[in-house]
Order: sequence, then C-alpha cells, then structure tokens
Amino acid sequence: MKKLLVLLLFSICAIGWRSEAIMQQLGMAKTATEPQSYSIESLAPADKKAPQGMSLTEYAELAKTDPDAYRKLIQSHQQEQERSEVDKLMNFFAHLKYE
Repeated sequence: MKKLLVLLLFSICAIGWRSEAIMQQLGMAKTATEPQSYSIESLAPADKKAPQGMSLTEYAELAKTDPDAYRKLIQSHQQEQERSEVDKLMNFFAHLKYE
C-alpha cells in the first residue's frame, strides 16, 4: 500500500514537471505573470509633504553662528519612522506598557 502511494505521488510530480498545463488543471500550478515595468517616479517616495532637511547653503549660514550646526544638519536629514502595530504590541509584551 505504501509503495502504491509513493508511486502515485512520484507520478504526479513527474507529470507536473513535464507538463505545466496538466498541473494548472489540477490547480497545483500558477500561471506566469508578466513582469511589471517601473519608472523612476514610481520608485521615489510618494510622500511629497515630508520635510526635506537643511540644505548646504543653510548649513553654511548657520555654521557661522552656531557651533552645533553640523549636528542640526544631520538631524534634519533623519526621518523618524512611525512604529507599526506589531512594534507597539511587542513593546507592550516586553515592558507591560502601551504607547
């Protein structure tokens, strides 16, 4: 009985390997999708409202008066990521407090 089951599974795999149409009819194979084309605009972040950060000319003006200008330049380009629900839940389990 075990030999018959192994033979049946082996034959289904062999047929599927040789014929994609038969595997599609059995519902075990998916059709190949066409590759999507991407443009530079679609790969850029969609959030246009995000602050852009300090420019180098603004930094040069600020550096004349402020000794911490370099730190402010670095901080202006860093974006604070909003925590997901999973992160909040893991924080709850770890520290027993919800954000």
